Amino acid sequence: MSHSKNQQGSLYVVVVFILVVMGFLATTLTRIQWSNNDAHAKDVLGTQAWLLAQSVNEEMLTVFYPLDSTSSAVASNCPNIGSTINSSLVDSERDFTGSKMSCRLENLACNPVGELDGMNYFKLLARVQCGSGKSQVERTEEIWVRE
Repeated sequence: MSHSKNQQGSLYVVVVFILVVMGFLATTLTRIQWSNNDAHAKDVLGTQAWLLAQSVNEEMLTVFYPLDSTSSAVASNCPNIGSTINSSLVDSERDFTGSKMSCRLENLACNPVGELDGMNYFKLLARVQCGSGKSQVERTEEIWVRE
């Protein structure tokens, strides 16, 4: 009888220990799930920003090298490229899982780099931001052209 008296209350210690361990496990799994969701959102927004920056640069290339012309117009269009780009590419909004996440063109530039062997070189740069707050990502796409 004295043996059972010594073990009285040990069940409570085991139950409290299991509850603490399960609570810690639940908290850890919740943090992992939140981290995965955050990483996925940034991955989607990063891809969207990169594709929009690439599209803006391709639009600039169509202004510089029109399909119906045999000559390029990089030097003449470079200084005022911001006003010639299609605004539907720039102000883009997409709907992901019910919440609006917008992308915006932060910087659009065409800069002359210099001349080498009689060719003029220009650097086209498009910088796009997508998302807001903690889920804000930025991508820059740069293209070099020559004329």
